[in-house]
Amino acid sequence: MKKAVRWIFPLIFLLLCAGVVWFLHLFTVTDQAMAYIDWQSAVQIAEDGTETPHTLDEYTNTPEQEGTFRFTAMLPGGLGNGYLLFETSGLELSLSLNGEEIYSSAALLPEGTLEMAAANVPLPENAAGDLTMTCTILDANSTLFPPLLRFIPDGMNEAQLMSYANLYGIPAGVSATALLLVTGLFLLSMVRKKVEWSLIPLALALVGLTAYRLIQSCGYYFLPEEAVFFFGWQGFAWLAPLALAVYLVMNRRRDFWRLLGLAAAWSAGALLAAYLISLAGGWYLSKYINIAVSDLFGYGIYDGLLYWFTLWLAVVCALISAYWLMHSLVRQRTQAQALELKNRLILDSYHTIEQKMRDSAALRHEFRHQITALDALYQQKDFNRLGKLLSDLKQQEAQLSQTRFTDNVTVNAILQDAASRAAQMGTAFTAQVHIPAELTIPEKDLCTLLMNMLDNALEACKQVEQPEERFIRFKADLKNGFLAIKCENRYAGSLKEDEHGVLHTTKPDNMAHGFGLPQMSAVAEKYHSLLDISYTEDRVFIVQTALKLPKKKQG
Repeated sequence: MKKAVRWIFPLIFLLLCAGVVWFLHLFTVTDQAMAYIDWQSAVQIAEDGTETPHTLDEYTNTPEQEGTFRFTAMLPGGLGNGYLLFETSGLELSLSLNGEEIYSSAALLPEGTLEMAAANVPLPENAAGDLTMTCTILDANSTLFPPLLRFIPDGMNEAQLMSYANLYGIPAGVSATALLLVTGLFLLSMVRKKVEWSLIPLALALVGLTAYRLIQSCGYYFLPEEAVFFFGWQGFAWLAPLALAVYLVMNRRRDFWRLLGLAAAWSAGALLAAYLISLAGGWYLSKYINIAVSDLFGYGIYDGLLYWFTLWLAVVCALISAYWLMHSLVRQRTQAQALELKNRLILDSYHTIEQKMRDSAALRHEFRHQITALDALYQQKDFNRLGKLLSDLKQQEAQLSQTRFTDNVTVNAILQDAASRAAQMGTAFTAQVHIPAELTIPEKDLCTLLMNMLDNALEACKQVEQPEERFIRFKADLKNGFLAIKCENRYAGSLKEDEHGVLHTTKPDNMAHGFGLPQMSAVAEKYHSLLDISYTEDRVFIVQTALKLPKKKQG
């Protein structure tokens, strides 16, 4: 099951990434495209009205012809709503749709003007039919002839501007988010006094990925010309790859490269599958990758495939760094809690020994009095009173003797401590333990499991108002290579569960408590088991598990 989960979770993550990329990609392309309207026929009109067929050559802005011309074309249906665009410089013209004139102009450009005048002619809704243009050349040097007629869908220019901005803005936003994450991780490492210096080159790489491409694409709209020129230097394009190389050199840990290798393998597999699907369907992705690879190896152009690879690597490294830091924090917290449990056990053992020493001193003092009384009764031949005193001493000794639950020192100490605390609060405590003196489970894990289990049981019994109803029953047996453990106790009040049925602490300070059950579950999972938790209608809480004993190491 765990092996299946290891494959399923990365697959789900990759599918989620693909879904996010697909969704964002929708905002970087537009299916609205300009349609060229080809002239189907052309005639030249003489001054006397005679019409001569005219050959449609390539478009030129230095025509040799002079005079008046008429061009005809077909505006196809299904183009949707939009307008016609064509250049009008140096021409006197009129444009008709289905015999009705919809535009006319005469445009002469002043000397020194570089750009051509153009007309945007709105069309009626879902317009279609015959287009006729009659034009007279006024200035051959500023004329695009014949007029280049294009149909522009409504909103196409705005959509193209938005898609262009998103094409550069979305990657910059991703790298900027990763930059903030890395910066936060570095500051957190400083607070912990374990500074991760390798995060500095990673942050520099993300700065380069955020700034360079964004400034190159649209910096001239918003920044001073000097800044655009400075940051547009090609050397800045290689800042991110070089900084990433330094980061990778500083992270030579085997676990880091294992995670990076897994991420690379999964990502490469996903990209290859997407490429093959795109190639089979003749879609854009395969064409883009082919062009990017060609540009990279043919011309050394950085802004294609290598940019996306650098961005992917930087973001993955940021996520791995975040994972490692969070893992380190959890491990540190777990170790602190385990150390706290161990210190508690040592302290409780110390208090037990201290109490035993006090009790022994009191017993020695009392023993001297008892010896004197026994000797006096013997001298007096008062055997009845002598027998009664001996009987009282035997009963007292039985009450003072401490129960030995098992030969296993760690488990015995934990049970004796729990039995002593249960006696102090008037709770009946019974334990049936059949385990050997030595177990292959480390003391740390035994302490984590048993101390949390018995602490929770004692805490629950403390809430029961009637002392005669309080009880704790503990069992531990060794069966077929498994350590079977079961603890039952009475509880009062209601149990606190979340929407998934997981129990939570009922203590007011849930930030400082509530780690017992998760820690016990972690120990159970470590030894290939589960923590089974149940409760009955008569308010009996039951916790049980069966830990698979590790094989004893040889040598």
